[in-house]
Amino acid sequence: MNISRRALLGSISLLPLAPVAARAQGFGGNAAFYDIVRQIGGIADISDHLMDAANTEFVATYGELAQRNFVYALRTGSVSDRIKQASPAIQEQAAFIARLLYTGEVMRDGAYKAVYYPWCLGWKSLTFATAPGTCGGPAFGHWAHHPVAGDM
Repeated sequence: MNISRRALLGSISLLPLAPVAARAQGFGGNAAFYDIVRQIGGIADISDHLMDAANTEFVATYGELAQRNFVYALRTGSVSDRIKQASPAIQEQAAFIARLLYTGEVMRDGAYKAVYYPWCLGWKSLTFATAPGTCGGPAFGHWAHHPVAGDM
């Protein structure tokens, strides 16, 4: 098989998109849900782990039928406008997604627990801190040390 130089050079420009395409295919039927989650988060750069957590936790909390209804209600147009016009159930589910994305918290045994805090978007919004345990070593990293009096 002979490949022309033009065909080879033309196909190289598609290589950076290969991981994105593979990930989108991995989302399968949930691609629309993941797109809505990104819009609620307000940024495109949400870790795959947090995106998968949003999917898993949403289905565990509300069920697959609720997820389909959620996607149907918010599938087109501005998500913020659609949420304002949505039913209270959809608004509650959107708030659930926003809380999970920004705090990493989910309900466990009747209390909120920060299960996904190292990946949450709250850490991306800060320029002066990183998540405990991901900065300066194991456990809580630099967070394990009290601040020096002059640093406050």
